[in-house]
Amino acid sequence: MLSEPCKALRPLLLLAASTPTLAQYVSTPPPGAAPPPGTGEVAITPKNGQSQQQQWTDRYACHDWAVTQSGFDPTRKGAETDQSHRQQYRRALTACLEGRGYTVSDVAQPAPAAPPAPAAAASPPPAARQFVPVESQAKRRALSLQVDAGYVVTAGNTDQYLHNGGSVGLGLTWFPIAALPIGLRVDGSYNWFDLRNNSPNGNYGFSPGHENVYGGDVDLQLDLAHTSERAKMYLVGGVGWYREQLHVRQVAIESGTICDFYFCFPGTFPVVTGVERTTSPWHSSWNAGLGWQMSSSDGGPSLFVEARYVRIAPRNTKTEFIPIRVGVRF
Repeated sequence: MLSEPCKALRPLLLLAASTPTLAQYVSTPPPGAAPPPGTGEVAITPKNGQSQQQQWTDRYACHDWAVTQSGFDPTRKGAETDQSHRQQYRRALTACLEGRGYTVSDVAQPAPAAPPAPAAAASPPPAARQFVPVESQAKRRALSLQVDAGYVVTAGNTDQYLHNGGSVGLGLTWFPIAALPIGLRVDGSYNWFDLRNNSPNGNYGFSPGHENVYGGDVDLQLDLAHTSERAKMYLVGGVGWYREQLHVRQVAIESGTICDFYFCFPGTFPVVTGVERTTSPWHSSWNAGLGWQMSSSDGGPSLFVEARYVRIAPRNTKTEFIPIRVGVRF
């Protein structure tokens, strides 16, 4: 029964294999090494008390990353004439260093010699110029708790006997390696739907009722490449186990006497003559979807929106729906 979930995970495994293109890996320079070419033109001030060795390591890492992003290497012969790509290299270098916790500024260059002039007419030395900050990679927590709620759209054959419904959920997300954009998620959800009038239960004389679907998923989350410090998109998918609980009532129209505050009169009224409740065994499922997350600038809670396609076995009576959820991660 897990053949379809395994097939659904195949695209995620292929995406996971391609993650080296999403994360940049660099080697650590030897102790006492000089800064890489090009990085000596900027001054960095550590915000988090980084050691001198860590500063050299970050300079080398960001130099390699900037060369990859801009296609410009300041050590290449004739590179000094390529000002357009040089600016791209400088912006990428600045973004990387700021993302690693440094304040970046230009090293003040000596002004060209000026002809002699009266002392009163001398102009003040130029001030150090600051680069416009470029957004770095979005921050992610190693472990976070999420709560969500949303609207559920029924799909396929399920739409023929169930109305659209609602959903609430709770889960945990864990990124075991900060440098990799792959995380593990465990989610639980409770979904509810009203039965349509043409539900199969109508064949047994029962009126429409409602159906509840509850269970959980074990998923992988893959963060997509992004440049914003506060926003990111991600893919999510995996397998799960769910139960379906059906609740219907049998209603008959009876004749009798109806009374209000003032008088009584003959009439008809509905009477519940039977109730049926059934709960299915646990069924396997698979799901896949897309999400978007916006983080706060102070490291507080994050908002996210995601939509998934969920299919619950068995094949001959599969249940299909698409929960669209809005939630908060802490």
